Amino acid sequence: MKSLKNIQDALKKLGLDAWLLLDFRGNNSIAHEIVEMPDNMHCTRRWAVLIPAHGTIRTLVHAIEDFTLAHIDAEHTIYAGHEGWHKGLQSFVDSYPNIAIEYSPMNAIPTASKVDAGTVELLRSMNASIHSSADLLQMIAAVWTKEQMQENLEFTAPTLGAIMHETFDEIRSAIVRSGKANEYAIQQFVMKRFAETGLMTYSEPIIAKNINAASPHYAPSSSQHADFGPDTIVLIDMWACPAHGRGTYSDITWMCHTGTSMTEEELSVFNAIIAARNAGISLFEERFNKHQHVMGCEVDDAVRAVINERGFGQYFVHRTGHSITTETHGPGANMDNYETIDTRTVLPMTSCSIEPGIYIPRFVGMRTEIDMVFMEDGKPIVSGIPAQQEMMYLG
Repeated sequence: MKSLKNIQDALKKLGLDAWLLLDFRGNNSIAHEIVEMPDNMHCTRRWAVLIPAHGTIRTLVHAIEDFTLAHIDAEHTIYAGHEGWHKGLQSFVDSYPNIAIEYSPMNAIPTASKVDAGTVELLRSMNASIHSSADLLQMIAAVWTKEQMQENLEFTAPTLGAIMHETFDEIRSAIVRSGKANEYAIQQFVMKRFAETGLMTYSEPIIAKNINAASPHYAPSSSQHADFGPDTIVLIDMWACPAHGRGTYSDITWMCHTGTSMTEEELSVFNAIIAARNAGISLFEERFNKHQHVMGCEVDDAVRAVINERGFGQYFVHRTGHSITTETHGPGANMDNYETIDTRTVLPMTSCSIEPGIYIPRFVGMRTEIDMVFMEDGKPIVSGIPAQQEMMYLG
């Protein structure tokens, strides 16, 4: 289970009585993560874990699966029928009425909304005062350790940046050699370099020529890919973490052009995404210098405003960025006031991406992505290689 001390410290800081983790057949992935449920655990019945700000952990498990939470040092209660389930929950609420659960008012933050509406109704009928666990979750699961921070800044991020530039060289060489490069072949080159340098990823990178890149999450495969030659814009998005599996991800996107110049319209798109991304970086720096916090939604607003002003707002169809942990898309604050409304404050010792994109169907897609990491004092820095400011011409 995650550190009890850290959880209780966070509960006290947020003024909550307890964190109530509820699950039925794996429908609450957050609960599984917090209690560090063994992967092979057989769970077919409802279970609950109550973590109080003060005192001993309490659990509620079904009689036919009383082993489910045996790995947790807690006061275990066994129930069987629905009356026993209700009685157990009522006991929790009577002792700790001010609780956090995986719930988000108006579903504003879907990643933190795991508990079904019926259970919320049930708890409220028991006079529970329900709060979203979104901030609590971020404090427990999105904050990096000092060791993870050091490894990311000294190894993962710079190594990923070096592979990005090696990929440009590979594209250039392929075109010189045969007059064309292939999205899938370049993707497999990146995967080979990951393995050779001690990185791994949960899915293969995006290598997408101009029109294909207009679909934001298009990725080549062995059965779907395209060749591209000179004078082509190419989007490259890659993400990886240390191969040992305990480190944090880096996630970056660069644009390159296999010729020597862009059209005026292409240049205006590229300049818009660069200016928008820089606006997000500047917001973090300005707030840090003023000793002020930043909410994820504010970053999205600042970045999106630039693209709107440039006339491309309708083509920016996703949030500005996401939390990064040992998962590419972590449980912390997302830079989002578009797909969701993320009012969570970005915390020290966390990381997020800033990745505005413009995707014009049947023409081109462009995106720039950097990772922001926030040091122990909250200072924001761009990890890895310096952020792209100019188009990378390969001709």
